[in-house]
Amino acid sequence: LPTSPFRFGRMEKRQSRIKKNWTLGKFERSVSVSESYLFTSGSQINEKQGSPQIQIKPTRLQSDSHHRNNEWANHTELQDVDVVEVAVETAISTAKDNDYLKGFINKITEPDVRLSCTVVGAEVSAQKGDKKNWYCSVGILHTQHLKNPLVQKKNLSDWKKEGLISEVFTTSQQPDCRWDESLEISISKPADEYLVIEVWNQEKPNGEDPTGSKGSKKKQKESSYLGRMFYCLKPVSSDAVTKTLDLFSHSVKHKRGNIDLLLSIKGTDAEKGSLLGRLKEHRALVTKIVVHESKEDARRRGVEDNLPPWDGQMDPAAESLIKFHAQFRSLSDFHQTAVRFSVLFSYHKANTLQLSVLSSIVDSISKLPIDPNRSDSAERTLLLQLFNELQEFLTLILNVLNNHLVNFDIKSSSSVENLKEHLLLVKKLYSMEEFVNSLPSNFRSSTAVIETAIQKSIVSWYSMYATSLSVASSNELEENSDETLAALSGIFKHVLNECNALKENVAPIFMKLFEVDYLAHIFLTLNSHFEHVARLLKSISTSKVSNEEHLLGVTYQLYLTFQALKQLSQASVKRFPGEQQLNSYHLWFIHFVTRWINLATAKCKKGIIEAIKNDEAIAMTEDVGYSSSLVDTMTLFHNMVVFWKHLQWPDPEKAYSYLSVLIISIAEAALYYVVEVYKKADQCFSTDGKLIATVQLCTILNNMQTIRDKLSPPELLSDEIGDTKPVGIIDELGLQEFFDWLEQEKGIGLKLKEFVNRTMHNTADDISNKMSTGIFHLEKQYIPAVQKFIEEILLKHGGALSVENLQYLEEYFNTNLTVLSKNLLYPTFKLVLRKVWEATLRIFMEIGDTHLTKPSQWQACRNIALSLKEYFRADGEGLVDDDLDSPAFKAFLFDVDRRSQPTNILVLKCCSDLAAQQTMAVDLPTKQQQFGELSLTIGYLKTSSVIEVKVLEARNIPVNKTCYMPYVELQMLPGILFLDNPNESYTTKKYKQQTQNPQFRETFQIPSHSSIMQLEGTILSLVASNYDATGKDHFLGLCVVPCNIIPHCIDASELGRSSMMLNIPLFHITTSGVFLELVTRHQRSDEVASQLYTTFIKKLKANL
Repeated sequence: LPTSPFRFGRMEKRQSRIKKNWTLGKFERSVSVSESYLFTSGSQINEKQGSPQIQIKPTRLQSDSHHRNNEWANHTELQDVDVVEVAVETAISTAKDNDYLKGFINKITEPDVRLSCTVVGAEVSAQKGDKKNWYCSVGILHTQHLKNPLVQKKNLSDWKKEGLISEVFTTSQQPDCRWDESLEISISKPADEYLVIEVWNQEKPNGEDPTGSKGSKKKQKESSYLGRMFYCLKPVSSDAVTKTLDLFSHSVKHKRGNIDLLLSIKGTDAEKGSLLGRLKEHRALVTKIVVHESKEDARRRGVEDNLPPWDGQMDPAAESLIKFHAQFRSLSDFHQTAVRFSVLFSYHKANTLQLSVLSSIVDSISKLPIDPNRSDSAERTLLLQLFNELQEFLTLILNVLNNHLVNFDIKSSSSVENLKEHLLLVKKLYSMEEFVNSLPSNFRSSTAVIETAIQKSIVSWYSMYATSLSVASSNELEENSDETLAALSGIFKHVLNECNALKENVAPIFMKLFEVDYLAHIFLTLNSHFEHVARLLKSISTSKVSNEEHLLGVTYQLYLTFQALKQLSQASVKRFPGEQQLNSYHLWFIHFVTRWINLATAKCKKGIIEAIKNDEAIAMTEDVGYSSSLVDTMTLFHNMVVFWKHLQWPDPEKAYSYLSVLIISIAEAALYYVVEVYKKADQCFSTDGKLIATVQLCTILNNMQTIRDKLSPPELLSDEIGDTKPVGIIDELGLQEFFDWLEQEKGIGLKLKEFVNRTMHNTADDISNKMSTGIFHLEKQYIPAVQKFIEEILLKHGGALSVENLQYLEEYFNTNLTVLSKNLLYPTFKLVLRKVWEATLRIFMEIGDTHLTKPSQWQACRNIALSLKEYFRADGEGLVDDDLDSPAFKAFLFDVDRRSQPTNILVLKCCSDLAAQQTMAVDLPTKQQQFGELSLTIGYLKTSSVIEVKVLEARNIPVNKTCYMPYVELQMLPGILFLDNPNESYTTKKYKQQTQNPQFRETFQIPSHSSIMQLEGTILSLVASNYDATGKDHFLGLCVVPCNIIPHCIDASELGRSSMMLNIPLFHITTSGVFLELVTRHQRSDEVASQLYTTFIKKLKANL
């Protein structure tokens, strides 16, 4: 950074100007940069003192402070000279109580570089005025101010006022432009500074000083500007050289003359200083500061005798001083960083430094451009020394990594982070290409170096287990082989835990930073023992052991251990010898799998027996509707599920057979539980005639329902219980992926899936049947109990069933259904409630057929049923609409509606039903019309109020050899509407030929009122019959014509034109509920029903 162009002794004179400008905000940005460097990370400004001071907190500074300081230095290189001045002044004020820093500051800030400028003379163009007094103004301008508008438009005096230059030097006034005056001006960096000289002409008043003393301001305005010149000081050396330079106007468009100068640079650095000398001086400074700061840190912490690892943080004033010295001596970032690393690394070897300090410096070095072919010998010497120290540093890190499994706790996050920091340092060092090229050939590959460190570390780690593994593997033929196997299992389990920790915490770091497969090296060491384990398992599987259960438990745990080791090996990218042997680990245990499943099944059945034995069929809590035996059984099933999930047998065909055995075992265990627990249900029915269901019965049904849901295939669950679908055992086993794998590998996945679903479905059906048996017993007791209760109500109220009786029914239902709703799980409760609802409807129908004879009584029964429907809905807590509006309820409602209607209404409905059947017969294709058809014309004559019907013929009627006289009988229905002669009918002559197409050609006039003609249900019936020799009539078919479609005519003349021609198919009646109800009422001597039966229904009896 450029320094002040005046000696430090004159600093106090500038401080007043700096403080003034500070208040004006000119240095706001520069000072904020300085403050962010000087007063952060544990430092504070003590504003109670007259000037800012640094107070060091006892806490450590952040490890990246050096990196921030470099950024500050790089940034301030672009600032103007005032930034440096502020930084220096701040350093002085903060170090005023630090004697060793003050000595360095006084030495550094002595200006050694000076410009010697002799102004010889100038040749200028003529100016106005008789007397000419020529003088020159001289100043030093920094490069960064060249493009400032003030430089282009104003003069040196204005530049000084604005702070662009620090001082203006003026020559004496001469009339002939010959001065021969020498000036010495302090400068900082000649390459960044320009010499500026302005030539002026002024009439010099007597007794006044032209340099600007009292009264000169007024006269200064009378001075005339001639021109000026700019000259970069970069080419100027210690040897004096004469320069003739042109003078130009402000706009640089007009040449105004030239000026002769004699220039040279004097000072220590310019005359005799060298880079090597400046580096030695900087190293000495940094060394002294580091020694002093580390001791101060130890003193503050009270550990002066045994120095702990130092964090490398120094007093901000000391850091500022180091930066200032480096830039004052024109040292680059590379020079500063190399010197700092050398000093701190030397300190580290002697006293130990925190790793983060050197890591930060290495990071800075890796980001700097390094040219190994530097021309300067001092540069080459510095670079060679840096590479040697970095190589020594790398060796220290590798020595730590060679024993990292011993030196670091791989299960501790802080220890792993420390290991990662060492590896990152290696990564940073190997990122510097020039440094890597300087290493020996066997050290130039970071991957090879890291792999060597891993191998050395694993050797130390593995030695702890190798002896135990060797002893355990060699005892395979001894009598205590099961104990040997248990010891081997424990060793490998411990190794597995260590490997898992390495995989999770260590291996990803090595892979990410160096693409080194850590796990491959571990399995390389374990490979030698795999064959021993295989031979030991084979010998044990064929030998007799004293404790089979213990052996199976140990082998199963060992199987799981090797399964996990194989999964770890699959995470390894690099292949290793013996991998194929580990991939076939399951074959070592092939003789044990069926024995494992049999043992699990036996334990499950034993556990079920014990659970049912201790079960009192009481719900465990109010929120849980099942008993303790179910909980125990479900736990046993869960253990079998966990066993299968852990097994993960890799051979598809064997896995197929193992799963089949497991599914059958689970199904048999479930059925065994249901059968045994149902035996307790026989003791759970009430016999008092009032309370039908007990809490114990509900609990047992809940147990059975839960087991059924557990074993049901998913599609069966979704159909029956909707949103309350539990997780079935098929889902718990995760079989879908297993089925897909089998199908892909061997094409047997779908076959196995069908077998599993069928087995589970059959088991669920068997359980449902058992549940149905229990519910049937409940229903069997329920129906007679409710029927008896309702009959008692009827007896109490004179055989009448009215809405007033509803409260007695609801009280009775509350007594029983409350027990069910509180104690049954929803799916079972819903199933039972549905059965109760349907049974209730059947009870009403049976009681109605026995006791109810009047339509009003049936209407009361209907109202009670509708009220009970809402009762069973229970505000959304009971049955849903699909259950309530079941086919049974619809049939019940239809029958009740039919039985509650008056007979005359039923007659109209019967006629409407006949008209509907006629429409269906008309819509049938001709080939399906089996009974032939009638041809007729029909019309209504208003003037005489008669229906004129002309029966023309019948076609395709059935022929019977014994029946040879067909005829047609006409009748208006319902007869009750035709009060004049309700029973009157009209018959054609009997056609005495045996044919399918008899010709009648007869006309009939049937009286009828026009108002009746428009009523829905009024029809004209035409019954075709055949008369045999014995005098009996045989029904051939029926057709009807709705009266509301018969055309109306005014008189007989219009009737011929407007009458309707019909070809109507004959049909046989489909007996409806209304029709049967009329027959029933005829049997009960209902007058209207008997009238219809006698005049019409009786004729159709053969058809019925």
